[in-house]
Amino acid sequence: MASSRINNNLSHRSAAYTAVLEGKSQSLETFRNFWREEGVKPFDKRGDTILHFLAINGNMAAFTILLEEGLVTNENLKIKNVKGDTALHEAARFGKKRVAQIMLRREKEILSERNNLGETPLYVAAACGKKEVFTFLENLNSDCMMRRNDGCTILHAAVIGECYSLAIRILESYPDLAGKRNEQGKTALHLLAEKPESFRSGSSYTFKVLGWKPFIPLQIIGIIIYSCIPEFYNEALPDNSAEESNNSAPNFKLNRSPFTKFFLSNPWIKEIYDAKQRHTVALKLAGKLIIREGWSHYVHTEDTYFEGSQFGISSQKKNRVPDPLIQATRLGIIEVALEILRVYPEAAYTFDENGRNILQIVVEKKHMFLYEYLMSVGIHKDRMLSDIDYEGNSIIHLAASLGSPPSTPSGVLLQMMWDVLWFKRVKYDSFPYLWQLQNSSGKTALQVFEEKHETLRKDAEKNTKELANCVLIVSVLIATINFAAVFTVPGGFEQISGNPVYLKKKQWEFDLLMFYLAGGLFAALFTMGTLLGIIFLRYDTEDFYAALPWKYAFTSIAMAYSAGFTILACCQAYIIESVMVRDYIPLILLVFAYVLIAGVFMDASYLIFDYMYYVIRYSLSYRGQET
Repeated sequence: MASSRINNNLSHRSAAYTAVLEGKSQSLETFRNFWREEGVKPFDKRGDTILHFLAINGNMAAFTILLEEGLVTNENLKIKNVKGDTALHEAARFGKKRVAQIMLRREKEILSERNNLGETPLYVAAACGKKEVFTFLENLNSDCMMRRNDGCTILHAAVIGECYSLAIRILESYPDLAGKRNEQGKTALHLLAEKPESFRSGSSYTFKVLGWKPFIPLQIIGIIIYSCIPEFYNEALPDNSAEESNNSAPNFKLNRSPFTKFFLSNPWIKEIYDAKQRHTVALKLAGKLIIREGWSHYVHTEDTYFEGSQFGISSQKKNRVPDPLIQATRLGIIEVALEILRVYPEAAYTFDENGRNILQIVVEKKHMFLYEYLMSVGIHKDRMLSDIDYEGNSIIHLAASLGSPPSTPSGVLLQMMWDVLWFKRVKYDSFPYLWQLQNSSGKTALQVFEEKHETLRKDAEKNTKELANCVLIVSVLIATINFAAVFTVPGGFEQISGNPVYLKKKQWEFDLLMFYLAGGLFAALFTMGTLLGIIFLRYDTEDFYAALPWKYAFTSIAMAYSAGFTILACCQAYIIESVMVRDYIPLILLVFAYVLIAGVFMDASYLIFDYMYYVIRYSLSYRGQET
């Protein structure tokens, strides 16, 4: 009897859950019967009641019946799950505005109910970017200045959830929220300055990071598409936070043509489109937050603190006020850092908890393009170059730090090369008296570099030699093929004279074939020579600066030529022997093969040539510091 009763209860629960999901009129009777039997008993391990599921799925019909028939009391609407969320919290989280309206007509006090984190339904709507629900709850005279347990406001919530369009809307309605800090002392600008992926400089859609992402040709196409997409953001446009959409990403109500809709139906293109709009809105939000930021808080960073208790937080621990410029600089968010420096030029002279100014931080994190900007603008760069941090490190010591993605490209060889180049560049931009300066540990910058890069240098040597050995085998095979083909030409040789059969019949085509074979042979032999030079290199730190990159570049070019000439010789042999039915077929094969080789060669060797470009550029532009 007990087991049958349990089975009946489970079947009733399953039927009720199905009725909630379907939301059909014929399922309402099933739901009504379940409510009369079970009521607001927890439905699952999360402590959700049937009201939570109705709110999540936006089942207005069931809610209406429960309220009209008086089956739901005011206390039922205040029931919380294990996380402290009421049904109104769930309606706000999933953008179910109509369900929220139905509940609030019955009981308005649930508007101020908090979950375990101290979040009201209004806060949840802001965090999830549900603009319609947020506006509705806001219009009910909700306390928009209310904070979560950790001191975060609704503006913090919108920024954390990357709902930047809604954040702009909140900021314009409640400008005082821009200066409000959470228990960590962070404003909304601090949180935004911690999101590099929300800006173009932190994405792969810029030529500045070309080659630092997988498959360069595809990255180039993505950058071109990104650049061609217009910025549709307009502050007057509402978010498309309709109840049938659970996507909290910024959407825009626009009249698009059928071609545009078809264009955006591709998931990859839609991803690029969404990234472009997110970057646009994030940049606008950053500009508005920076203008409202009181930079006097960060002028005396050594003596400036915040105390959690002043925000109604129990913690009495004092902490340094974080600087959004320092945060943006560490993460390489160029747009935020430059906008801060434009609005507050004096911010350039702030320093972090280690006594490092923004130029030193840029050098340590190896943000090359931000470094170039700081070295070119009209700030006292000499003073920043000569600063010493609390550990006695000069800017050259910080340049000796071990690079890590995304500040350096992947691969131990490339990382070692770029680290050496970066160290030399910063060294020659600095004052000569800093070159032999010792830090608090009694080490010069060069000693620090060698110590930190010892393992990386050995790994780079090992990997480079292994790669060179593999490529050496391929180059030997190509050379052997071309060498053998010279003495086994198409058509064979005449028995009497010993001359090739096609030498007189198709002299031009035959001469071209021999040229291709000779080119492939000599390019392969040159590749073998450069590879042997790489294998027998000493692999000192200095070798990674120029000697190894030049040999690597010559090897890549020679290998591409040897493969290209071999393919040309193959196509030319088809032409001589008239194997193809039509003359243009070998040409099509040739073009296809060369496009394939060019794509592979670009993807494999771009970073080497990019590196060589910067080596030549820095060598030509360097004029040294005056002693």
